[in-house]
Amino acid sequence: MRKQRFLLPIVLILALTLRLIALGDRNFWYDEAFSAIFAQQGIPAMIDSTITPDETTNAPEIHPLLYYAALNVWTAVFGASAFAIRLISAVFGVVTVYAVYLLARDLFDSRTGMIAALVTAIAPFHIQYSQEARMYALMGLLLVLATWAFVRAFRDSETRIAWGWWISFGVFAGLAMHTQQLSAFYLTALGVIPFAARRKQRIIGMIAGTSVAFLIYLPWLLVAFAQFERVTANYWIPVPNAARLLLTLRSLVIVNLDIPAPASLIGLAVALLLLIFLLVQTLMRRNRQSVSERAALEFVLWMFTAPILALWAFSQFRPLYIDRALIGSALMLYIAFAWLIAKAKLPRPILIGVGVLLIAASAIGLSTHYAWATFPNSPFRQAMASISRDIQPGDVIIHQDKTSALPSIFYAPELDQRYLRDEPGAADDTLSLTAQRTLGAVASDCIQQAAHGADRVWWVTYAFTAGQYAAAGVDTYQASVDWLNANFAASETFRLNDLEVTLYSDRTTDPAQGECAP
Repeated sequence: MRKQRFLLPIVLILALTLRLIALGDRNFWYDEAFSAIFAQQGIPAMIDSTITPDETTNAPEIHPLLYYAALNVWTAVFGASAFAIRLISAVFGVVTVYAVYLLARDLFDSRTGMIAALVTAIAPFHIQYSQEARMYALMGLLLVLATWAFVRAFRDSETRIAWGWWISFGVFAGLAMHTQQLSAFYLTALGVIPFAARRKQRIIGMIAGTSVAFLIYLPWLLVAFAQFERVTANYWIPVPNAARLLLTLRSLVIVNLDIPAPASLIGLAVALLLLIFLLVQTLMRRNRQSVSERAALEFVLWMFTAPILALWAFSQFRPLYIDRALIGSALMLYIAFAWLIAKAKLPRPILIGVGVLLIAASAIGLSTHYAWATFPNSPFRQAMASISRDIQPGDVIIHQDKTSALPSIFYAPELDQRYLRDEPGAADDTLSLTAQRTLGAVASDCIQQAAHGADRVWWVTYAFTAGQYAAAGVDTYQASVDWLNANFAASETFRLNDLEVTLYSDRTTDPAQGECAP
């Protein structure tokens, strides 16, 4: 125990170090820029944006506000730089490492808890979302805390102290729902366990905890139905196939990025080997475990698999499947790996092999994550800095779409930047008009409207955009380029990674400014 008192701070320092590396260097992507700009508008504006229906879709924005409200308070204290904005997620991530220790310790023992904390500390998937200005690090923390409170309440169900844990479970569960509503899949998997156990006190406790969670979430419940309709009626998430489950496993063990070959195949192989070996050892040791250890391991494996399968099955009808929303399952998988190392009594060579695989997974994931500098994290900051050196009065920066506009606006809010709206009804038409107004960045209906009053236009797009639009059979991108070429002269083009910037100057005609073509 004394040794662990020294080891745990070392693990937490390691977790913090890995989550601070290049924290402010990698460019914001669209969702992060939305978080940063949205949170800076203030809590009243955020609430109004989220509860006010869009004029065209009659639905509000889709995001609950706990993370954004926390970010608003955080930036008021620590500033609104990219580093400061991401730092709150890093803090949530480090606290999660400690919470994983507590949960694994109570499920198994202190040694398993320490190893679980170490696995979580170096897990690239968790580091990725502990370095992102989004709600997923907070979501993971609250789900682990809800699980820990559940475990304590479940084991103390015959005592009076259990009521405090059931209430704590309800508080953490309600806050998790206010962070990301897909927490419901994880919490449902947790909630069915007392009913499966058929113990009256545990069922009553779960009902009490769920009631607390419901009361906490109740103010947002009416909005949630409209948000759900907006997501499921028209959103970018496709219906997942069976192969998607393999990619999810790779994400949870390695990192949630398009890893280039051959590292992609190596990463998938490592993830599969670890999972298969875990399942084999689980079956082989089933009859040699104590009742409590077997129950704890089955609980961990249930909480790893059930939310994934439930979300996948649900998404066959209403697509909602995104890997980052499965961060709770990922954390339970890390605890299962800790059991494999600490409790499976593996021969030393095999134990070393498992350790090598986990280190290899971390190395592949972290090297990919830290070095990522293309879409969606294209070099927006560098592009805006380059434009700023040559921009002139009367110039306008026009982005093909919002994915490059919002990060660029974050890095250079002083520049006149405009962007073209998404195709109405398209899968990526996800930013409501209400939210655009709150952000102070309303999309233009067409290139003519965006270029209104400009002597020169800086046209910002991706190197792959033309091909994507052509493959989709949509001609709006080419129509914009044709209009620019017809009314200006392309005088300069430069490329930063996959981001392309073209300066259109020397206006050749006097077009009808602001009028979209019929």
